[in-house]
Amino acid sequence: MGWVSCIGPQFDDTASVRVLNGPLPAGSWPPEHSGRSEEATSNSLPGRASLDNQRSKMQHLRPGGRLNQNTKNWQVQQAGRALQAEIHSQMEIPHRRAKDIIRRGGVKVAGHVVMDPGFRLSAGDAIEANPEPMKLRTAQRQLLSKGLEVLHKDRHVIVVNKPAGLLTVPTDEDEREICLLGEISRKLRKEGEKRPALFVVQRLDRGTSGVIAIARTPDAREGLRRQLKSRKMERRYLAISQGKSSFSEGIVTKSLSEDPRTLKMRISHKDDDGIEAITRWKKLHVQGDHQLIEARLETGRRNQIRVHLASIGLPIIGDTRYGVSSPWIDRPALHAETIAFHHPISQQELSFQVGPPEDFMRALEATSIPAP
Repeated sequence: MGWVSCIGPQFDDTASVRVLNGPLPAGSWPPEHSGRSEEATSNSLPGRASLDNQRSKMQHLRPGGRLNQNTKNWQVQQAGRALQAEIHSQMEIPHRRAKDIIRRGGVKVAGHVVMDPGFRLSAGDAIEANPEPMKLRTAQRQLLSKGLEVLHKDRHVIVVNKPAGLLTVPTDEDEREICLLGEISRKLRKEGEKRPALFVVQRLDRGTSGVIAIARTPDAREGLRRQLKSRKMERRYLAISQGKSSFSEGIVTKSLSEDPRTLKMRISHKDDDGIEAITRWKKLHVQGDHQLIEARLETGRRNQIRVHLASIGLPIIGDTRYGVSSPWIDRPALHAETIAFHHPISQQELSFQVGPPEDFMRALEATSIPAP
């Protein structure tokens, strides 16, 4: 039996969903992801490299949807100036007020919302400033959840395309942080579900985009966990790396552990209690010292692909934590392209594939690597 293509929305509107009250039950997180949930130090504010990926739906509206007649427009004259200083000068308001307007999504540069007060401007940049922006949390939610797409939904499983910059679950430091689970719950509540239950069985790093499956019932959670443990769930990633390797493909079997000082994942030393980690990789295209890499996970440890590729001399571009910085993308150039598994209840074979987002494609173009 071949794979059933499930690319695009799949809805079971007649499903009778049993929801659970209160917080997720203990043990609902995948056992292989102990410790910190994900990187808590990542900066989700956009930089110059990601401007074209910040096409926000936030128009210059007053609260309640009325057009804001006080929106100001001008062109930048002084290159290299910080956005906060520009707003302070042009709108003749205190720096604190200028910063607040920016952080609440009230300023567009070249048509795209920028929420970093320290963003450096170029001469000729078109500025649109709304002195009465929405609330900070609303602005952050709209920016982070832009691109979130439901690919499949039934009473047991939901599969979504997660945008880069959005955590899968809240960090230990801030349980109220905007995250994928929370945004999916909001979507389901808007569709009429009162307290939808969601169970994480896998995670994507904050900066990683792509497809992810989430269980909606305890039985589905256990079924998906068994497939992960037995390595029957297929997970294919695309990455842009920089470096040199004489091999065109290989398998990395280096165990991983967390550095207690930096909290970064690292290749385990012999005296460490490392966790088994296996990544299969293959070069799809090479252009100079850049490569488009296919990576397939057999295990799912935190930051596994990023650490493993760096350990063999092929660090991911845009990854300032484990890889190399890049002028073309300001987050790790890593995309979860494909996931395939058996439905945990019906046993139907399902496969979902999502192409890379715009910032990933622009980085490919900048490195002269053809699109996959």
